[in-house]
Amino acid sequence: MSETVTQLSETVTQIVRSRTCGCRDFYIAKTKQNDATGYVAGVPVKLARAIKAKVDEKWTSEKIYSDDGTEEVINSYEGTDVELEVNALAPQDRAILFGQLYENGFLVKSSDDKAPEVAIGWRERKLNGKYEFKWLYAGKFAEGISEEASTKEGKLSPTTKSIKGSFYERSIDNLYEISVDESNLVDGDTDAKTAIKNWFSKVQEKDSAAA
Repeated sequence: MSETVTQLSETVTQIVRSRTCGCRDFYIAKTKQNDATGYVAGVPVKLARAIKAKVDEKWTSEKIYSDDGTEEVINSYEGTDVELEVNALAPQDRAILFGQLYENGFLVKSSDDKAPEVAIGWRERKLNGKYEFKWLYAGKFAEGISEEASTKEGKLSPTTKSIKGSFYERSIDNLYEISVDESNLVDGDTDAKTAIKNWFSKVQEKDSAAA
């Protein structure tokens, strides 16, 4: 009896930790609604080919003291800084990311351009061949783009593009990210298994992932 219980416990508590070794499939979706009454995102579209994603999740901590000691520590989410390195950006990508005008073949930039609010998703490959799938619900790539070009010196030197954005919690429920680590799915995680089959078909929600 005790051996059976031990085996069951080991099955339930097994955790897989595998290092990240790849990044691919950047998708973005414009948010149609993000207020206290609801959150609605549009249909995701594929961005440029992924090279690197740098994600810096920022939290602050504040201690409250009483009786000459720490009574409580209050943690506050300050936002998530995202920097994506991609192979190239088409003018259509720039129109979506930065709110620039693309019309009749012309890309026109203005100091009045406003980056629209978007959701962004991607997946990261693990050493065990599985993926971790992610969506950040709301943010803007208002920090622009870093790019450079150089003269040809004997051989081609292809360059890349880097875009920076700030992401934050959505208004209706303060959620800011959803993810699924394929390595740790168990038999009962049916909604999550269904969601990753079409992860980029929509911005995913935990309670309606299989819908």
